[in-house]
Amino acid sequence: MIKTLLGYEFKYEDDKLYRKNKQTKKWSCCNDLKPEKNGYIRVCVNSRNYSLHRLVYLFHNEDWDIHNVSADNEIDHIDINKKNNKIENLRIIDKSGNQRNQEKRKNCSSIYRGVCWHKKTNKWQVTIRIDGIHKHLGYFDDENEAGAIYQSAFEEIMEKY
Repeated sequence: MIKTLLGYEFKYEDDKLYRKNKQTKKWSCCNDLKPEKNGYIRVCVNSRNYSLHRLVYLFHNEDWDIHNVSADNEIDHIDINKKNNKIENLRIIDKSGNQRNQEKRKNCSSIYRGVCWHKKTNKWQVTIRIDGIHKHLGYFDDENEAGAIYQSAFEEIMEKY
């Protein structure tokens, strides 16, 4: 199916977005563009750069406002993989939920997201951020138990989205 978005013809086939060149009339795969340093693929349309995942979402949801960059209109990669721009992997989410659904920080002392070593108590501390507020979930002797507590809280919160 071909759709006109932002003045260009696009088609979505085999989980990839293609754009038709207005001069050559040839189709090019937007997914084949080189990602920027932040890992996202950007597509220039009418002298303006758009993230590929936002264009894919717009293709499937034409009533959605791609220009609305408010905190409650972010597009989230459900599996956290910035290269996976399949429509099934994309959802509208608020900024807090989007920030919560990200990879574990590289400088973290634990193998689990939301878990870090607390030197004063000599225990694993579990925290989660909800709507910009850090919520303390407890201290644990076992890192695996701490990771399970975080994961349980994370899944409960993300069910809302």
